[in-house]
Amino acid sequence: MTASNPIHYEVPPGWGDDPLSEFQWAGIKNEFASFVRVPRWQKALSAIADDLSKCSAYAISGAFTVGDPAARFLFMTAHNHFLASARLVSSGQCLSAYATGRAAVESALYGWYLAGKPDACQRWHDKPKTRGERKKWDQEFRFSSLSDALSEISEGAAKWAKEMHQTAIDFGAHPNKEALYSNMRLETTLDGTRLSMEFLHTSRASSLSATKFVIETGMFVVALFGRAYPEADRSHGLVKAASLHAKALRILVDESAQFVKDDVQGLSAPRDRDL
Repeated sequence: MTASNPIHYEVPPGWGDDPLSEFQWAGIKNEFASFVRVPRWQKALSAIADDLSKCSAYAISGAFTVGDPAARFLFMTAHNHFLASARLVSSGQCLSAYATGRAAVESALYGWYLAGKPDACQRWHDKPKTRGERKKWDQEFRFSSLSDALSEISEGAAKWAKEMHQTAIDFGAHPNKEALYSNMRLETTLDGTRLSMEFLHTSRASSLSATKFVIETGMFVVALFGRAYPEADRSHGLVKAASLHAKALRILVDESAQFVKDDVQGLSAPRDRDL
């Protein structure tokens, strides 16, 4: 991927004058702010993006040398979802990042399964239309079945997959109360109480939690690609890289613990804002 230096960009006439481009511009400015204000979190995301680029390069290079490239393409799709998730959390769109993060985990898990079972590729492509056959197909390709298959080689990886999948569902990838209220903001002013929808989160505990989740999904994709393609792992040290990303993430989380604690306590306390 190549792009000209952002300093050479000019805002086109009318940009920001309509609701959509106004929102987009606010998100882009948030991305710039994240790059400057939380450089180590940005570096963590970027390091994983670099490893995923290596995975995608390996996947596409052999696409025409295998019987069915679906597994490789699924991992590349997971890479795509990670990049989308990284942009979302950097811009403040934390709620939506859980949906794309879930898609990254699912795509990687399907990719791993099909890479290890080439005979399953055709079955996956040929989704049955009759109820009986469809039920059998669903039993093989549902998320829980694939994570159970993963547990046969790594219980830790399977547990990790299930936890991230459930986290995504709880916090934005599926309608539920946690996701429903995460964007709501209640403010008390001299004029009374005002309820608003916060589409772009500010840098708070919720945004750090979403960024942590996105980083974990990227680590998962990198590690699973290394397990699916040992040759790529030998060349790029992907499983080891995922482990190093995990250590770096633990340091970031530990360093942010007090900030998160103070923010959560502040959110639970009565406040008067915009006075």
